[in-house]
Amino acid sequence: MLLSYRGSYYKTYATITPQLPQQQDFTTAKYRGVSYKITKDTKAKTQQPIQLTYRGINYISSGN
Repeated sequence: MLLSYRGSYYKTYATITPQLPQQQDFTTAKYRGVSYKITKDTKAKTQQPIQLTYRGINYISSGN
């Protein structure tokens, strides 16, 4: 996907697609007698370090 910011064009390397929670991702909770469903916690994927350039200086991201 080709994106632009303030006249500079760049390509994305990974597509971000939000995923809707599945039925098994919900758990039932109760508060003051009212039941409701909440999503279970999911572990976030770790990001790989990539090479970046800022004002002409190259550096590698920390991967956080």
